[in-house]
Amino acid sequence: MTDTTVGSGSERLLTFGPFRLSPGRKILLDGDAPLRLGSRALDILIVLAERAGQVVAKDDLVANVWPDTYVDDANLRVNIAALRKALGEGRDGARYIANVPGRGYCFVAPVTRSDGVPEPVTLAPPPAPGGAGGDLAGHNLPVRLTRVVGREALVRTLSEQLPARRFITLVGPGGIGKTTVALALAEAAAAGYADGARFVDFAPVTDAALGDATLAASVLAGALGVSVDRIADLGAILQDKNLLLILDNCEHVVGTAAVLAETVLRGAPGVHILATSREPLRAEGEWVQRLASLETPPVTASIDAAQALSYSAVALFVERAAACVDTFTFTDADVSLVSEICRGLDGIPLAIELAAARLDLFGLRGLATRLNDRFALLVRGRRTALPRHQTLRAMLDWSYELLPMAERTVLHRLAVFAGGFTMESAATVAGDTLLSQTDILVALSNLVAKSLLIADVSGNCVHYKLLEMTRAYALEKLMESGELPRLLRRHAECHRDLLVRAEQEWDHRPTAEWLEVYGRQIDNLRAALIWAFGPEGDASLGLSLTAAAVPLWMQLSLMNECREAVRRALDIVPPSAAAELVPGPDAERMLRLLAALGLSLIYTKGPGPEIRAVLGQALTLARHLDNIDYQLRALWGLYVEIFNEGRYSQALEISEQFRAVAVRSADPVDLMAADRIRGFALHLIGDHAAGRRHIEDGLRRYVRPNHRGHLVRYQYDQRVAACVPLSVILWIQGFPDQAAAMVAMAVEEAQAMDHALTLGYALSTAACQVSLLVGDLAAADRYVGLLQDQATRHGLGPWAVMGRYFKHRLQTLRGERAAGLTGMRAAMADLEAINFALRYIGYLGEWAEALGQAGQVSEGLQVIDQALSRSETRGIRWAMPELLRVKGELLMREDGSSAVRMGAAQAAEAHFHDAMAWARQQEALSWELRAAVSLARLWRSQGRSADAHALVYGIHGRFTEGLLTADLVAARDLMVTLVQDMACPLASGLLDGAVGPARPWPAREGRDGEVIPFPGVAC
Repeated sequence: MTDTTVGSGSERLLTFGPFRLSPGRKILLDGDAPLRLGSRALDILIVLAERAGQVVAKDDLVANVWPDTYVDDANLRVNIAALRKALGEGRDGARYIANVPGRGYCFVAPVTRSDGVPEPVTLAPPPAPGGAGGDLAGHNLPVRLTRVVGREALVRTLSEQLPARRFITLVGPGGIGKTTVALALAEAAAAGYADGARFVDFAPVTDAALGDATLAASVLAGALGVSVDRIADLGAILQDKNLLLILDNCEHVVGTAAVLAETVLRGAPGVHILATSREPLRAEGEWVQRLASLETPPVTASIDAAQALSYSAVALFVERAAACVDTFTFTDADVSLVSEICRGLDGIPLAIELAAARLDLFGLRGLATRLNDRFALLVRGRRTALPRHQTLRAMLDWSYELLPMAERTVLHRLAVFAGGFTMESAATVAGDTLLSQTDILVALSNLVAKSLLIADVSGNCVHYKLLEMTRAYALEKLMESGELPRLLRRHAECHRDLLVRAEQEWDHRPTAEWLEVYGRQIDNLRAALIWAFGPEGDASLGLSLTAAAVPLWMQLSLMNECREAVRRALDIVPPSAAAELVPGPDAERMLRLLAALGLSLIYTKGPGPEIRAVLGQALTLARHLDNIDYQLRALWGLYVEIFNEGRYSQALEISEQFRAVAVRSADPVDLMAADRIRGFALHLIGDHAAGRRHIEDGLRRYVRPNHRGHLVRYQYDQRVAACVPLSVILWIQGFPDQAAAMVAMAVEEAQAMDHALTLGYALSTAACQVSLLVGDLAAADRYVGLLQDQATRHGLGPWAVMGRYFKHRLQTLRGERAAGLTGMRAAMADLEAINFALRYIGYLGEWAEALGQAGQVSEGLQVIDQALSRSETRGIRWAMPELLRVKGELLMREDGSSAVRMGAAQAAEAHFHDAMAWARQQEALSWELRAAVSLARLWRSQGRSADAHALVYGIHGRFTEGLLTADLVAARDLMVTLVQDMACPLASGLLDGAVGPARPWPAREGRDGEVIPFPGVAC
């Protein structure tokens, strides 16, 4: 073997940092070891180092490195980046190459020029081309000019597995990065093989005879530097070698590659094989590793630039974009566009690189808007890349041309699916007289194996999906075939039938199973509706599809989407036609559409006459058809509509109508719902005890269903919904700990079932309010954040306003009064504008109190008078004690002469007494305590501390829990102050620390006989 040495004689050397560069021999040494660089990168280094300290223009660099060849700037930037990385620029402060904007590049490290005679360094020779068996030490791995992004963990894992498994095939679609991972893995593992690594690329050989085993053996032998006539000879030649063999791009020669791999592995135990292919070789001993797409941020993610870079697809795009456009910087403002681009390209590395290379032409927004025309957009790959990797279309052409005709036909017919699909749906849509269900199944299996189709086997049913790029390509082929119109109709019919079956099953099939089968059809539904109502579609089919889709929209909480789809359908068949319908499919379809429109309007637009009109028509039609299910839905919607407007007496009447229908239903949830809605209305009228009794009766008869079908009828899980009013009633009646525990349980259950409407309802109507009532601001903050997220994500308009109200209420409680009051005022105006009155008088009371605390007493009095007027005229008495108390507090804050203040104090005292009387009448212990504390503070200011203490002590003593909640702590603190005022014998002990956080209060007996700490002082 002939050695190649550096420094065997006198030669010109350039020395910088730890490196020695021989321009004549084109060798770079790092210390005494040769540093492997691509030839272009090395040429660039020589030009720059020889002109160290001078700015070398880009055009000058290109002319020297790529003479007589047009090269785009991106190629130069990529090589510069690779060169910097190889030199370790930035490590320990090292700096070699500077970019001079608008001019070029400059080598900035000190360079020593000399005719040195360095120590000889032996380089591994290239493979001997003619020998029967050469020395295989070293490797012939292609130089990677860019770093591997997003595959580092996989490379580490595979490098650990390869020695034990011996034969691993990396499988995935074109452009997924199989060769990149293989090279990175080879570089990481090569040192562990005495005879190095050899790279064999079958892609450039396009001769049809490549399937011939002799030619395949010749290709491999050439890479090894040996000469053989048959594959069988390779085993003998390699039998004593310890070698890593990389077989790249095997998809068009899978059969021959399989034979070759098996032969080598049997005859050469020290040889390990790493193959890449778009489908497994299916050879003996093969371990298949499928490569997934790079990670992309979820559509719902709200992240900044630093967080976005933790997703490998974004990191790759940003790195390649910076290499292509010197001025590109990734900021928070760019996150959404870059994420959209990466998702639109399925996280495929090649597509992302191609897109980044077009950034200089289109910009980020231009790239995002052109994703629908991927094949025109992604056309400028590296000139040195294989032809099929230079454009996206070429990459897919390569895969498509390798398919037999039946698989091509199935592939482009599957392009009509906009989302996932099952084998059954594929057979329905893609099959014909020439393609049976068995043929479709075989084609699906083969397309999955060839990485043109993704199979999700995580659930009970296998679902398939085309990558968006593959789908766009296949759709073009489908259009060329002339079959597109027929396939679009078949696709819409298939999903109409599928969703009709879904509605039939939602009442008895387990929810998780139902959602697994039908929840994935939302994208296909959207595509089918666009076609059906389009110029080439079928509106009648669209009507049937819309009506059948309502349960799916309801289950997925897609209320805005449901509303607009139903409105579009009713534009074709207006609701006025419902009165003319006779019992039959058309009437049933109209009933579904009317009910769906009314219910979706409730949760997206708030109360209004349109809702009552639509649901009134639905109820009339349901009664005409004697449809119990839709009578309950319509009555439920009318109840919610009137309830949200604050007309609780009318809501009670509707709850009675609801119960009369529910007793005819076989579903026990319906009677439970009847108890719940009646109890809620009674509570808001002010009869908390009766309201609690009805709700608890319903909960006692509740049996948790194994499905969530009632969510379609009632939009909420009924157990969670029952906790909403019950938790507030419990707080009002003096059980704050139970109230807080109940809302925590309700939120946890709603989150566990992953149902947006149920969670939003629990948060907006109970959790935020109760956490504020007990004074747990941390919990309130958490619940408000959840509520705002749910409302924004699902377009739930009224609850979005509630989220803003609670957010600003929290601000006022935390001392941010100016911002808090401004926000509360805006939120209250929005609630008024949409006529959303549920608990509105309570919010008016909180706003009035906050205004008074901020010194805006006059406005506060106007607001509380408005609340009291509403409470009186509309019979909404649930918060009457609190409103009267707040009115008294505001009166005490009024300025004026001593006579005015005395009159205000008398009026305030009267309001506090009225508040306590209302509270006792309603059995509202918490309201009573608040009113008593306010009255006690007034009495203290009048020198009546003993009366004040006796008043608060007596009410506080009736509590059996919640002693650490805000109101009870405030009452206890007031009693300590009153004890001090009274200067009784026990006062000195209290004030000297005998009672405090670390010392127990004197014990007293509670209502149920238990001993609880409390300052029972009487002088």
